[in-house]
Amino acid sequence: MFSISREFSPCGKYCAYISQQGKFVVHDVETSDIHQVYTPNMHLNVPCTSFAWFQVGGDAPAKTKKKSKKARASLGENVQLLVAFGTSKGGVAFYSLATASIERSCKGDGHTAPITAIYFNASHNPDTLYTAGADGKVIEWSISQCKQQKVHHIGVEKLSCVLAHGDKILTGAKQLKLWDAESGTVERTLAGHTANTQLLQLISLDEEHVYALSGSVNDRNLSLWSLSDEDATSAVAAFALDDVPEYIAPKIVDRKLHLVAVSRTGVAHYFVRDMSKLSVKKPYRAAHTFEIAVDTVSTKKQAVDRLPVFVATVQYAAQQEQILLGYGTEHSVRFEHIAIEEDVKQNVIIREPMKVMEGKAKDGELKAKTPILDKVEYLNSANSARKSVKEVEIPMEVRLENLSTPKTSSKNMIHLLMQGMHSRDATLLKSVFAVDDAEMIQQTLERLPSQYVSPLLNELSHLMQMKTMHVKTAVCWLKPLISIHASQLMALGSINLLANFSTCLGIIEYRVEHLNSLSKLRGRLGLLIDQIDRSKNQAANLDDITSGNVLVYQEGDDSDVESMLEKDDPDLPGSSNEEMYDDDDDDDDGEEDETVHENGDFGSFVKRRQNGYSKKDSDEESMDVSD
Repeated sequence: MFSISREFSPCGKYCAYISQQGKFVVHDVETSDIHQVYTPNMHLNVPCTSFAWFQVGGDAPAKTKKKSKKARASLGENVQLLVAFGTSKGGVAFYSLATASIERSCKGDGHTAPITAIYFNASHNPDTLYTAGADGKVIEWSISQCKQQKVHHIGVEKLSCVLAHGDKILTGAKQLKLWDAESGTVERTLAGHTANTQLLQLISLDEEHVYALSGSVNDRNLSLWSLSDEDATSAVAAFALDDVPEYIAPKIVDRKLHLVAVSRTGVAHYFVRDMSKLSVKKPYRAAHTFEIAVDTVSTKKQAVDRLPVFVATVQYAAQQEQILLGYGTEHSVRFEHIAIEEDVKQNVIIREPMKVMEGKAKDGELKAKTPILDKVEYLNSANSARKSVKEVEIPMEVRLENLSTPKTSSKNMIHLLMQGMHSRDATLLKSVFAVDDAEMIQQTLERLPSQYVSPLLNELSHLMQMKTMHVKTAVCWLKPLISIHASQLMALGSINLLANFSTCLGIIEYRVEHLNSLSKLRGRLGLLIDQIDRSKNQAANLDDITSGNVLVYQEGDDSDVESMLEKDDPDLPGSSNEEMYDDDDDDDDGEEDETVHENGDFGSFVKRRQNGYSKKDSDEESMDVSD
C-alpha cells in the first residue's frame, strides 16, 4: 500500500514515493526499475514525512560531490535535481539524487511538530519552500541560503496541506483558509469538505484566473476553488470519483483542464473540461476510466484480481493522446503509456501478474515437516517404571466457573492503558476506552505516570476525529485528565501545551462554530413538533366527543311494566283512580268539575276549570245536566 506522498520529478524521468516503512523509493519511469532507495538511519537521521522535487543550477548552495557522466548527461551540465524532505522533527533537509544522500539540512528552529506538507513552485518563487506542520505554522525556507526565513502563525489547528501564490497562502485542515502573507489575516474561508484536506494543487490560467483543486480524506469528490474571485467562498466545480482521491495531476491545454485523479480503489479517472464553462450544479463524471486486471488464464483463477493504479498523469505522457499509468505494489511497480480512445469510456487493461521476489523453497530442497506436540513428558530411571496416572476430567460447570473473569479494577486498567500506549495496540486501547464508569476513569488517571500524559492526549485527539460515539468517549477521558494533571500540563509551557492540544482545540472550534445555527434549527423544529402534537391531541378529543352517546334508553323488565299497568287500571278494586274519583265527588269547594264517560271497558275522565273552558265542553256539560 502506497502513502499519499508520491510525485513525478520535474523532468518526468523519475517517480518517487514514501513507503509505509518510511523509505524514500525512486523508480525509473522508462525501465520501471528501482533507481534508488533511501532508508533513514534512525540513530543519525529522522524519518521523512513529506517531500518535494526541485532543480537548482550549477551554483547551488549544496556542495555536491563529483557526479558521474551518466548523471550529468541526463539532467544537463549545470542542473542538479534535489529533493526537499520534511522530517518528523519539523526540519527540512536536501537530498541529492546524484550522491544518494542528504547533502545539507536547513538552519532554523523549524516546526515544533512533524511537517505534514511541503510545497515548491518554480514559476512563483524558485528560491522558496513552504512547509506546513502539525503545530499550526507555515514556514518559508530559502533554498539558496539554506535557512528559515519567515514564520506564519496560522492557528492551533493541525495543518495537512499548503500552497502559495503571490502574496496569498492557502492552508488546508478541516477547512481551506486563504491568508494574506504580509498581514497574517484570514481573507476567506472555503467550506465544503467534511474531513481533513489531504490533496491541494494550484491551477493557474493567467494572473486573473487562478484556481485551487483539493481533495479530502472522506470525500469522493474533488473541489475546484477560485482564488482570484474575492467573493467566492464555495466551490466553482466538483469532480466525482468512485472512492477517496489519493493522487491528482492537473494540466492546462488551450484553456481546458486535463485532470487525472487516482482513487483509493486503484482506478484512474480522466476529466477534460473547458475552464470558461464551469458549473457547480452537478459533479462532473470522468470521460475515461482506466484500471488494470490480472490475466486469469496464466493464474488459473476464476476471480479476477486487480493491480491498483497508484499514479497517473498526462503531463509526462509520450504522446498527446496517451496517459502514463504506474500500477502494481510496493514490491513491484510498472509504468506504461496507454492510448486514450474517445469511444471507450471504461478501459480495463489485462496484464500478466507481477513477479514479486518471495522466499520460496528451491527445487532440490527437502520439504520437511516438524510435528506439533501438545504435551511432552521426559522419562528417566526414576519415573520410567511408574504407571501413568489417569487424568481426571473436570466437569463442565467447574470449567464455566473458571472462565468467569473478575471485574476489572483500576490497577488492571492502568497497566492495560500503559501497555496499549507503549505497543500502540489499537485493540487493547479500545478495550480500555470502552469503560464508561466515571469513578473507574478517575482512579485510572490518578495512577497514570506523568510521561504517559502526552501519548494519552494524542490517542484522545485521534478519537475526537472519529464519529460521535468515539468523541463522547474521548471527552469522558479528557475532562478528568486535564483536572487531575493540570499542574503537569501547565509546567510544559504555552508552546508545548498548544502543540499537545492543537488537534483537540481545532476539532472543538470546528464543532462549536455551527452550534448557533444548530440551536436555532432545534428551536424551530421544537415549535413544529409541538404544533403537530397539539393538532393530534385536538383531533383525538374531537373524535371522543363525536363518538359519545347523546341519549341512552334502558329497556325495563316485563314485570315492571305489568305492575305499572295494574296500578293505573280503573276496573280493579281499590285502584288509585277510584280513590281519586271519590275524593273529587266529596269536594264542596267548587273549584273543579269532573265528568266521567265510560264506553265499554274503557273509562276516561275530563277535567275542566270553571274559568276559561271551551264551547264544546259547555255543550257536553249541558247534555249531562238535562239527563
